[in-house]
Amino acid sequence: MMKKRLLLLAALLIIAAAGCGKADSENTEQPAAEEAVQEEVSPPAPGEETWSTAPSYSATLITSTPIRYLSVTVGAAESDVNMTWYSPSSVSGEVLLTTADDTDFANAQSFPASDPTASEITSGYYVNRAAVSGLSPETEYIYKVGNEEGYSPVYSYTTPPFSDTFRFTAIGDPQLGKPVDELDNQKTTFKKVLNKIKYHFPASSFLISLGDQVNDYNDTEQYDAFLNQPVLYSLSLAPVKGNHDMGGPEYSEHFTLPDQSNLGTCDDEGDGDYWFVRGDALFMVLDVMDENKWGDHEEFIADACEANPDIRWKLVFSHYSPYNSYEEYMEKGQEMRPYFLKFADDYDIDAVLCGHNHCYMRSYFINGDGTWQDYESPAVDPEGTLYLTLGSSSGSLYHKPSAQDEAAVSEKQKSPQVTDVQVSPDSLTFTTYDAETWEIIDTYEIDKSVG
Repeated sequence: MMKKRLLLLAALLIIAAAGCGKADSENTEQPAAEEAVQEEVSPPAPGEETWSTAPSYSATLITSTPIRYLSVTVGAAESDVNMTWYSPSSVSGEVLLTTADDTDFANAQSFPASDPTASEITSGYYVNRAAVSGLSPETEYIYKVGNEEGYSPVYSYTTPPFSDTFRFTAIGDPQLGKPVDELDNQKTTFKKVLNKIKYHFPASSFLISLGDQVNDYNDTEQYDAFLNQPVLYSLSLAPVKGNHDMGGPEYSEHFTLPDQSNLGTCDDEGDGDYWFVRGDALFMVLDVMDENKWGDHEEFIADACEANPDIRWKLVFSHYSPYNSYEEYMEKGQEMRPYFLKFADDYDIDAVLCGHNHCYMRSYFINGDGTWQDYESPAVDPEGTLYLTLGSSSGSLYHKPSAQDEAAVSEKQKSPQVTDVQVSPDSLTFTTYDAETWEIIDTYEIDKSVG
């Protein structure tokens, strides 16, 4: 009898131990699962990012419809944008735009395009241009372009804050298609660069591309690679005409620009200098491709400054740079330099941003007589004008910089670069990044808080 009791007790202890083990197992596994759910992955530190750090922003490409070559460009004011597209229909099109919650476009507003003109470069297509106005700040919209014969896919566009404190993004030459057999790879890299811009600067007021959008001005595949980018459907672009954009009507057909002048024209009447305002900053974009018209740009700048007499900041954009660090381009820079020195001094230009050189350079502050001085950052009420030349934004071409006396910083690229410009009533801050790793290449601030 005692033996049976001992055996029964042993069996009960084994069952109890098994039950306790199961309970312990459940109690230890559950918190581990909760911990895994709550764990957050920290973003990579600056300089340690990869291309995959930024999500790939997607949108249905416009080539899935009969519509082609949609561009969204800056308007004269922050509440405006311009849209341009090609349609196989000769009937005037429209932009249908509404707030993001109105997905069936029941309350959409129509912005009619001007009378379409037959494209000189794409047979059977007509160029439509529409001005969208009256947008509200920090509002997500959806839109589509076309007419009853066919519309584009639906895209989103979110307006930035309308404020004296804002940021914009600048890039040097994409020059997609150099060399032509690398076009697909360059399109992919350019998309990754745009993804980084959207990821880091979702409220960027606009993107300025400092010339040479493509390598061959009349290559439709290269323009297709540049324009058909999901990020560019949702971010207004301010293009600058470069020497590789010159030669025909392509640039003018693709882009509709605000407050455009007949000064500085090159290929036709649609590519002259233009200006626009954001916050308390005036942006003046020059077409410097015709060397015989370099003297005309001062008249344009005088007109733009007269139209905005109380503006706080004045910035000029040009493809060619009067101050650069690539030896083969220095002669042209020196030839155009007197024109820039004069208007920059006469109209108190704060900064000039340029492309063309495929390597990065920031100058000292240059005076009207060509002398210069160095200021530590932040430069408090500096005398003179700051010149920045930005490198490649697609990796299509890199140049080795040469020494230049006026250069405070000169850097050879190893990957595409992006420049963030932050504007406030008292400061202007330029920060240039390696687009892949997000390493800071250079940062510099101008401070007007004293003056």
